[in-house]
Amino acid sequence: MPLALSTGHEIGLGVTALVFILFALASSFLFPRYRPDYPGRGLLAFIVIAFVFFFGMLTAVEVFGAESKHHGEAAAAETTTAPAETTTTQQTTTAASTTSATKPAATKVPVSESEFKIVLSSTQLKAGPITFEAKNAGRIPHDLAIKQTGDKTKLIQPGGTSELKVTLKAGTYELYCSVPGHEAAGMKLNITVS
Repeated sequence: MPLALSTGHEIGLGVTALVFILFALASSFLFPRYRPDYPGRGLLAFIVIAFVFFFGMLTAVEVFGAESKHHGEAAAAETTTAPAETTTTQQTTTAASTTSATKPAATKVPVSESEFKIVLSSTQLKAGPITFEAKNAGRIPHDLAIKQTGDKTKLIQPGGTSELKVTLKAGTYELYCSVPGHEAAGMKLNITVS
């Protein structure tokens, strides 16, 4: 799925690109084969039609290439609600007093992302609450996701930051960028939690 676009946006971009490509191919190969003087006296009409297709394609990219606001809100809501589900507070009541177990402070882990790598100061982390502080040091948008848990940040614009709060048990986890093509380009990193 290109850049996490909705299905409707993908179809709109695809159809517009297909029409543009078909026009270009027909103008280059098909029409000249049957009309050797193509475009001949219709040069002005050809130029106008070519510009209409060109600006139509630019408009389609602008309209269909943007992520829907609903998709971005859902990703942001996912990052803020997931930690609430994974943290616990225990209370113990006795006849003499009431005590609350304090939850352990989250380990803060700085993460730097760029094309096409993820860098942490250490890939060995302690089990428990962890806050990944992701910074996009690249030139294109990235995010940070954990394959085994499904948790991920919102899309981080170049120069931007985002936090991913999770509670991890002992094991091996894969951090990766879920933007299509980025993981395949090497934007992934295994960490060990003990």
